[in-house]
Amino acid sequence: MRDPMRARALSRTVVATGLALATATTIAATTSASAEDASGRGGVRYYDRPVAPLLPQRGLEPVRPVGPADYTFLSAPDFMNADVADVSGLPTWHRGLPNSWNSSYAQMVDTVLDTFQAEGPDDVFVAGDLVEGHWGEDADRTGIFGPARTNAQRKAALKRTASFYFSQWRQRFEARGLPVLAALGDHDIGDNPWAGGRHAADNRFKLHQVQTFKRAFFEKVMAAARLGNRPPGPAHGTAFATYVAPEVLLVTVDVFRSTRRDVVTELDPQQLRWLGRVLAAANRRGTDWIIVQGHTPVITPVRTYGSSAMSYTGGTRSAFWKVMVKNRVDLYLNGEVHDISVRRADGITQVSHGGTLQMATPNGRGATNYALGQIYGDRLWLRDNRFAPRMVDTSAELWQVGRTHRPVVRKEIWDEPPAQGHLVLTSDNQLLYSDGAFIPYAG
Repeated sequence: MRDPMRARALSRTVVATGLALATATTIAATTSASAEDASGRGGVRYYDRPVAPLLPQRGLEPVRPVGPADYTFLSAPDFMNADVADVSGLPTWHRGLPNSWNSSYAQMVDTVLDTFQAEGPDDVFVAGDLVEGHWGEDADRTGIFGPARTNAQRKAALKRTASFYFSQWRQRFEARGLPVLAALGDHDIGDNPWAGGRHAADNRFKLHQVQTFKRAFFEKVMAAARLGNRPPGPAHGTAFATYVAPEVLLVTVDVFRSTRRDVVTELDPQQLRWLGRVLAAANRRGTDWIIVQGHTPVITPVRTYGSSAMSYTGGTRSAFWKVMVKNRVDLYLNGEVHDISVRRADGITQVSHGGTLQMATPNGRGATNYALGQIYGDRLWLRDNRFAPRMVDTSAELWQVGRTHRPVVRKEIWDEPPAQGHLVLTSDNQLLYSDGAFIPYAG
């Protein structure tokens, strides 16, 4: 049971941190190591609490209305982007087998989710990459999720692994009373690429199992959410539209269309037609705020760190973008890039943000960050906060089912994450104020 006094104190601290202009675009951290990135092998490194210098500003921040917001959301794409959960309770685990969990990861998860809870959002949005997703493997021959020698065994192991890690991910939000609305990311369907490359056989297996991944995502992550309106066709279990407040429509899209040869970053035709109908209906209703979340950015370039930097096929020339422009979407939220950028085009503001739990840079770049949005009538206040490491142990790796992309064995983070940027937006897409990383990025 969480301490409510600590939650209220943390809430006051985080809100004060977010409202203050004396916050950081880049966090200064002191460390005994001079290297920029702590991910190299070597041992344990400790970092001081981050210092928050002034943010550059554009415009004059309007006075925030007194009283509670009409609607508050927290957006955290790419949380957690790793398979982090305690497998020791599984019947197949016994002493001497590895675990994808330890006390330092428990501290990290608690710190992040306690902070989310203290912000008091009505909903949490996560635009993909909930897990690592390198499943259907048994690189260390542990047998924890069963054998993985034949394709049939690999598929069965994939199902068991997906059921476990997706369920664990969702249960952490439910334990804190945080309603979560998630989009599908590339790691949630095995991670790109899905064709060719050095591991062509593994990539071919992932391609053939995309629908297996998606079914597990729906059953363990999506089914408990209030999905509302869903499209027909392949995205029926992975895309939805729902009014999260009387004047706020959230549309979550699945930007991964599988073909016989590969996975393409675009909406399938049925989902695209459905999206047009949903957005047109919202405009006829006179909805003040239309928010769309999907995993990949549409407007490029954006800042990236430790990412394959996928983007939506065709960008702003795509039919997807044109449908959003035609129907006056206000805000597009995406993950994938593990960094923070705001881009604006054709009356839409795109916010690329989020990061991975395990990223081990001293200043927190690439690591978990979140945007808190508060809507007051026709204005949206948005701020982004990023967690910085307190300790990183690079002497070993945390066990994962797959043989690659294993996190550092231990990492702890500071609470009270400093703000990286703020913006104030109107429902007719005027940018009234921005600072720090939320100043529109020119590339």
